[in-house]
Amino acid sequence: MKALFIMSLMVLVLACATAQGEMGGHPLVCGRSPDMVMVARNAIVMTMGRFALARNGSQYCAIRFTGAWKGEKEDDYYSDYESYYQDDGTGHFSNENVRVTKERLIHWHLVGFHPFSFPAGRENPDIKCGPIRLAWAMGCSIHFFATGQPQGDHGIELAPTKWTDISQVNVLDPRLKWYRYNGKRETVFIPIDQLWGD
Repeated sequence: MKALFIMSLMVLVLACATAQGEMGGHPLVCGRSPDMVMVARNAIVMTMGRFALARNGSQYCAIRFTGAWKGEKEDDYYSDYESYYQDDGTGHFSNENVRVTKERLIHWHLVGFHPFSFPAGRENPDIKCGPIRLAWAMGCSIHFFATGQPQGDHGIELAPTKWTDISQVNVLDPRLKWYRYNGKRETVFIPIDQLWGD
């Protein structure tokens, strides 16, 4: 029995090591199309390379996805992003106190068998922007809450934008439409060129 347990453990460790080496895969189109933003009750899905803004009181964050792909195994997803955090209330991302994060988000397939299954590697499921944490599912999705928090309104607001460079970002732009978690909202798809109606 002990030998069987050790053998099973070795197989699981080998599976994890193998899975962690498989970072190849296929590029993903974020959302319905590369030129469409999705706003759902619990998240927004951005287009690749465009900034989404997040705010929580006087804290501001700008988030941009720079790559997204599906791994070789079913249910393996990866996304690269960068975030810019500003907490002085100005919303200016050119100030010296801006904190920049560049990371890879990872969702691994499960190994093992129920009820003893677990991710095939170390996951990174949250977008980090200073102290703000926002859950990610795959592609270019940004949730209104962190992984482990119940779905609901936790004070986070998100605004999709057309901007592609951090120097363009202006959190006080009157064209921005800020969204909060809304369990009754119908999912809407907005073409990026119609985002601000100009």
